Amino acid sequence: MQLKRQSRGHLIAGVVFLAAVGFLLYNFNSVLSAFLESGKALPVRAVQVDGALTHMTRRGIADAVGRIAGGRNIAAVDAGAVRDRILEDPWAAKASVRKKMPDTIIVSVVEHVPAAYWNDKGLYDARQMAVFYPDLRGFNEPLVRLGAFRDNLAPEVYESAVAFIKALSGSNLQMVALYLDQVRCYTLTLSDGTRLILGRGRERGEQRLRRFVAALPDSGIRLEDVSYVDLRYDVGFAVGPKHNSGEGAGETSVQHISE
Repeated sequence: MQLKRQSRGHLIAGVVFLAAVGFLLYNFNSVLSAFLESGKALPVRAVQVDGALTHMTRRGIADAVGRIAGGRNIAAVDAGAVRDRILEDPWAAKASVRKKMPDTIIVSVVEHVPAAYWNDKGLYDARQMAVFYPDLRGFNEPLVRLGAFRDNLAPEVYESAVAFIKALSGSNLQMVALYLDQVRCYTLTLSDGTRLILGRGRERGEQRLRRFVAALPDSGIRLEDVSYVDLRYDVGFAVGPKHNSGEGAGETSVQHISE
């Protein structure tokens, strides 16, 4: 009987001990967390920004990081949240964040490099194969203008633009814009405003463009008088004169190519 009482007493004492330990650990963790969150231990005091920057500034990036991490304990800073804040800038293509003890946040940033304008308000980064939408006020780089009815078509349109520019090499014709419409038809705009309707497909469009370049010198066409040229014919192309050309304004004539 006495043995049973002793066992029961030991059990109760053990339960009380474990409860006390659990209470102390809980309070210790709470106190430790509060202490870390307060920034009194190992506070973030510096932000180091790495990367070749043209449109973003180190000061702007450091300020964005400081709004999240400034004065906080470096161990409690969420690197993912810092990275997300940096990527809110449309010019930021990639960002990485790491901590350098005891007090420094190191940020590495890769900017978008615009290769072309995209539709009315965007730019296209060929290296990242991405469309982005920064504030274009004050941005006036002489880039080709590309467009399509969906942003995810940008890589396809860009590759086609490269192929068409190569097809124009050796001539005095310069492409300034390329658009892919909803029926997948390419329309290329030259520097004088003349539109060349290439039709569907990059390869067929390139072939038609090369054929047009070869035939143009003997065609008698003055591009300054032409609104558009439709290249989708098998043995020639249709020409639409400008309204102010004075010769059959608004009418389309078909030019045949001798093979």
